[in-house]
Amino acid sequence: MVKKILFSLFLGLVILIVTWYYQNYDYSFSMEDAFFKKMAFWKYKILDVKPKNYKEFVFINTSKDPAIVADTLEYGNVVVSDREMISKFVTGINRLPGKPAFTVLDIQFYYPFTVNPAVDSAMQSELNKNSQIVFPVVKNEENEYFFPLYKGLYGYSDYRTFGAAFNKFRLQKSESIPSIPVVLHQKVDGAVYEDHFYYTKCNGRLSLSAIWPTYFLRDSNVVGNRNKYSKYFNIGEILLDMEANPDNYQNYFKDKIVVVGNFESDVHPTAVGKMSGPILLANMYLSLVNNQHLTNIWMFLVIWLSFSALSYVAFYKKMPEIKMNLKFMFSSFITKFVKTYFSYFGSMFVLSAICLFVFNIQIALFLPALIFSGLENWRQKKKKKQEAKS
Repeated sequence: MVKKILFSLFLGLVILIVTWYYQNYDYSFSMEDAFFKKMAFWKYKILDVKPKNYKEFVFINTSKDPAIVADTLEYGNVVVSDREMISKFVTGINRLPGKPAFTVLDIQFYYPFTVNPAVDSAMQSELNKNSQIVFPVVKNEENEYFFPLYKGLYGYSDYRTFGAAFNKFRLQKSESIPSIPVVLHQKVDGAVYEDHFYYTKCNGRLSLSAIWPTYFLRDSNVVGNRNKYSKYFNIGEILLDMEANPDNYQNYFKDKIVVVGNFESDVHPTAVGKMSGPILLANMYLSLVNNQHLTNIWMFLVIWLSFSALSYVAFYKKMPEIKMNLKFMFSSFITKFVKTYFSYFGSMFVLSAICLFVFNIQIALFLPALIFSGLENWRQKKKKKQEAKS
């Protein structure tokens, strides 16, 4: 009995490590996506989801002022934000006595401003004056960084997902350029990250490298200026007001985080509906500020003991199967595997709900359920072969 318990504890730890690696990549399965969409619905319905630690934001929409420029790669014309207006805004905040805590230009600066090339020179000059501005960098098809037109502080911005909607966001990739939310957390809050291949630490604590963020902000509240912690402007609107009423803006942006981006074209489906890229970045940053990427020793203990108990069942007992008739679809072996999987999936469902509502961390559930059901079916098959031989 002792040997069985020790082996189950060891196997539970192994499965926990495998789940940890899977959790820290930006892969997700459609079944997980559907589960977390339902969990998000009840989370926001039951709980008063408000951040304990908050930052004031100023969101500036560039989509009202688009410009068509020639694509240098000859793929046709490309719609980009009016570079001149963005340059004027950066110049404006650089001249203010009360500057923002940080500015995010959530715009991919890859195409020269062909209408007036002098704007690009002026933009670079203004970026050189302000080290508190970050803008995105992406990777090309060869998985190499494709650097923007301007030089400055970069943060990668990648909304890659394997489900129907944006779910997990990869915070760290064991590379030299961190994600934009991590850059904000480092620069605004002084967070210290250690990014290793096997693990990530934030302020000395073990943390997740990929998270499902909490959506504290929604487009409807931000755009409608119904959120007391944020303000929303179209870029042309705020430029005119800054020129007409300069005194009102001397300290308006002071200690605030300014996010400039496209609220109409840069839109992503999420677990709570469609959301613009700038607000997604803000939500991911707020999730970090509220420590939703930091792990808890008690959470690890609960998961380890749960995995160990399920390992014991998979190897030495038998998980009760969910009654369903699948014989018309699959062979008897596959039918049994599916039934067993759903039984373990139910256990993972409960465990994921505990982690979400008690520890405020979402963990993957598809993979461990698959492992447990695979172990049990392998053991049952092996047992039958031994019985047949005897």
